[in-house]
This record gives sequence, C-alpha cells and structure tokens, in this order.
Amino acid sequence: MRQTEASHPQQASPDGTRPRIWAAEVPVRADLRALSRFPHTDYADTFEIAVAPGRRTAEQWARAVFEGAPAGMRMLLTGGWRLLGVQLAPPRVAGYVQGWRIVKNSPDAVVLQARSIAGLTARLVLQADAPVLRFATFVRCDGLIGRAIWFGVAPLHRLIVSRLLGDAAQ
Repeated sequence: MRQTEASHPQQASPDGTRPRIWAAEVPVRADLRALSRFPHTDYADTFEIAVAPGRRTAEQWARAVFEGAPAGMRMLLTGGWRLLGVQLAPPRVAGYVQGWRIVKNSPDAVVLQARSIAGLTARLVLQADAPVLRFATFVRCDGLIGRAIWFGVAPLHRLIVSRLLGDAAQ
C-alpha cells in the first residue's frame, strides 16, 4: 500500500503541525464490488490507508470520515452533493451517515447510498479490515447528463476521498 506525503504514524513538525497524509488509490477489488450490490456501474474507484488497530466498526469509520471531517469540509461535501442533485437526509438521523442512507451494515463493512435527480446513483463501501481502511465508490449514471456531470467531478471526488481518509486515519 502506498501513501503519499508522509508515512503513518507521523511526528509533528517543528512548528507543531502534522504533515498531511493521503490515501492511496488502488485497483477496485472484487469483494468491494460484490458488497456494493450494483449489477452495473459506470464508474468505480478504491482508496485505502493504514489505520491503527482498534475496535472501530465500518460504520464508525464512515462517521469518522464524513461526520468527523472539519466543518468547512463537511459544508463543501454537503454543498457539492446538493449541487449534484443528491437529496440528503438531515444530519445525525439514524440509518444515515452524513445524509447518505445505510443499505448494508456489518462490523467490517458498511454500504451507503445516495441518488441524484441528475441521474446518478452512488454507493460508497467502507471496509474496516485492520490495519487497513478501504473506501470504494461505485456510480451508475442514468443518461448523458448524469454521465457528463459525474465524469466532470470525478477528479475532484478522488482528491477529496484521499484527503478525507488521510484526515480520519490521523
């Protein structure tokens, strides 16, 4: 597994800040694709990062990644999803993580789903396989508008996911 900018765990720099770590993009695994339960996807990616061994469930990791992100990042995410037409549940509602519906939940894997009026359906799979946390995204695009929108934002999506995982792992 490759991580950029720093290895985990990290030492603080002389000015007291920690260097940012980023999750590595890796090939999409068949087990994560099977967990998504999407028979067809137009886009898929997977990131992974080393995490400290512990007793966090996959849902707890999902909450750490999304709900534990800095307030500015949470606002960016929520605003971005709403711009894409994703209809989110209110924050902190049972059965949802940051507005995404939980469609499968076990101690080692959680699957979140959101749909967009722009013709996108996305499933996020977080797999807690200590000492590794994996985050896979599977997107189905219904129609040309959904496809154009998603492939326009996919590079930003990859950057944000890598950062979110890095932040949650620290």
